[in-house]
This record gives sequence, structure tokens and C-alpha cells, in this order.
Amino acid sequence: TTLKPIRKTIIIVPSPTTMSTSSRLLTPLGIIVLLHSAYSCLHYRSIISSSALEDFLLEKGYNESSPPKDVVIEVILGFLFCLFGQVREAGEFLPVVGTGRTELRAPAHVSRDFDLFCTRARIVADAKIRAAAKS
Repeated sequence: TTLKPIRKTIIIVPSPTTMSTSSRLLTPLGIIVLLHSAYSCLHYRSIISSSALEDFLLEKGYNESSPPKDVVIEVILGFLFCLFGQVREAGEFLPVVGTGRTELRAPAHVSRDFDLFCTRARIVADAKIRAAAKS
């Protein structure tokens, strides 16, 4: 007898392991981008402060106290990479209210909003009324 090869169809379905792999890549990538933006900003400031063309650069709008636009973009991208990496690591979001829970509501008269308190002002007002009634 001859053996026939068995053909198997492979279907790739996203699994939790692939999700965690992508999140394991996104978060460190975001941290590296954030560190690079910090180094780039420090390098930019050192160039501006030690340059012989400091007056010329200040006239052109370069400022030592504000970061360059590429650093701002890098910080935003690094933050988003870290954010998406951590959100993907968390997995599926659950509903805020569970499915088996019932909502409890107290009637308005049972609520603490309608509690009455006997304060010193009320006692003083009652004493003034009694004193005025005696006179």
C-alpha cells in the first residue's frame, strides 16, 4: 500500500501569547524612545549653550529653555508606545458593572441627604424664642 501525505491547513489566530509578545516589544521600545528623546534634548541644550553662534541661534528662534520639535514628537511617540504596550498586556477589558450584580437604590427618604442635625445654632435660636415668649 502507498501512503498518502496528510494535508493540514494552518490557521493563524491571534492568541494571548502573540498579544503579550507585541506588548513585550512595545513597552521597551517606548522606554528606549523616551530615553533617546531625553538624551537628544540634553545634547541640543549643550550645543546651544556652548556654541559660538549663540546670538545667531537665539535670533533664529532657537531657545535653550524649550525643547526642539523632534524631541516633543519623540516623547509623545514613546509615551504612546508604552501606553499601548501596557494596555495590550492587560488583556481584555471587563465591564464596570458585573453581569450577576443587581443595582441597589435606596428611597430618597432613607438617604443621608435628608438627615436633620440639631446644632448649636438651632439650640440658641430656640432659647431666643423661649426668652422672647417669657418677656
